[in-house]
Amino acid sequence: MIEDLGRSLGRLRREAVALVNRAGDFPALNRNTRRLLACVRMMELDLGLLPPEPDQELSQGEKV
Repeated sequence: MIEDLGRSLGRLRREAVALVNRAGDFPALNRNTRRLLACVRMMELDLGLLPPEPDQELSQGEKV
């Protein structure tokens, strides 16, 4: 069950990172997607999963 949840969170993380990288001139989308990434990180911590550091996720080198 935890593996399934981890895979789901991984998919959600990838989609959120893609959204952040495409948000461009939409500040609200950028800000809310970063909040989503923070929530995903908290869920990963709750499950004992350790993803890469947040600053390694975004292709633009921006921190979450």
